[in-house]
Amino acid sequence: MRYSSRQHARVADDEAFIKTMTKRFDTRTFLLIMGAAVLGAVWAIYNRSLTEPPYDPGREFRPLVWVAFATPFATFWGWFFARKAERWWAAFVCFCIYFFSPFVAARYESCTVLQGHFSLADCFVNTAQAQEAANNSGHVIYFQVIVVIHLIAALIVALHRARSRSTIPEQPDAPIAKPIG
Repeated sequence: MRYSSRQHARVADDEAFIKTMTKRFDTRTFLLIMGAAVLGAVWAIYNRSLTEPPYDPGREFRPLVWVAFATPFATFWGWFFARKAERWWAAFVCFCIYFFSPFVAARYESCTVLQGHFSLADCFVNTAQAQEAANNSGHVIYFQVIVVIHLIAALIVALHRARSRSTIPEQPDAPIAKPIG
């Protein structure tokens, strides 16, 4: 059967699509990053369970810090063990997750705390009432949402790294020089 040039182009496009879809998936990388992130989330949830609003700063400060820190920290270690050559990239990305997710969680809390569901009016119009309600509730929504945000970010990172080949080659350790003399 003879194909026209248009049909040849379509077949080539289909073959290219199939080739990209069957690209190698690095299961080890995915499991290490996501497994570590899940362990971090379990640690964060456990530490969250050690606290009750209103928070006592002297007694409950450390568990609340772990709620915000555990999942990105564990994600870093999972990525580090999966791909040692990408350790600086892993540190940068996980720091960004750690640093920016509290802003997203706080904004989500201000949008949901007044009515119990997402409302843009509460985000941008009733900010004073939302802040007061969040303070009175002990920021319960914030501390729940931040763990979810961290897990979503870790899932995205794990999928991205599992679908990508390492672009940074492994560097062997430098040979030890023999003393002259």
